[in-house]
Amino acid sequence: MWNKERFQRAQLALRSIKEDFSLNQCVHTVAAFDVSFQAGLGVGVVALFNYQSVQLMECEIVVKEPYVPYVPTYLAFREMPYILALYKKLHEEPDLLLIDGHGKSHPRGMGIATQAGLSLRKPSIGVAKRLLFGDLLETADGSSLVVHPETREPLAVAYKEKPRFKPVFISVGAGVSNLSEAVSLVLPLFKGHREPEPLRYVHNVSLQEGRRMRDGVQQVN
Repeated sequence: MWNKERFQRAQLALRSIKEDFSLNQCVHTVAAFDVSFQAGLGVGVVALFNYQSVQLMECEIVVKEPYVPYVPTYLAFREMPYILALYKKLHEEPDLLLIDGHGKSHPRGMGIATQAGLSLRKPSIGVAKRLLFGDLLETADGSSLVVHPETREPLAVAYKEKPRFKPVFISVGAGVSNLSEAVSLVLPLFKGHREPEPLRYVHNVSLQEGRRMRDGVQQVN
């Protein structure tokens, strides 16, 4: 039975995994993942992009019924089966994972980006649309930083591509040395929209799949 105690044991097991994997000196490819739940089904999308040109190389979709229930702050366990299935579909192994969700900016430091990176042993970064955990502080340079409410450790950067946009929250997943490196890797992927282009792409594909599902033409795989 899926419950908080089982999730906690699984997270402890993940914490024991050594982060003895790291980014290559040059990142050539990035895989962006988005998982959403609509009409009783889960829709997972992965898109592989050339990192330098931010051009699409491959896109894969998985649509299936979720078998893990939703438990607040344990959403990663509901989404991970989709991410694992999507990763297996890729024809080329990515250098970096970009996940729609939190990494270490999570109450237990184990958001979906961290769990995905540890499970796949791939460097990963989380980009989330909402603040889940931590205090938001304005820094001297005018940017915003999310810090741990007790230790004051930096957890995420709140980034706005344009002043009128709501921020996204960039955090380390796994295999990335620090928050500054995570931010420097993600910023070149923004192309004038609120989200990095690879995540914007998979989100739009997910919405299209959702519309097809509502029209009753989805294919479960």
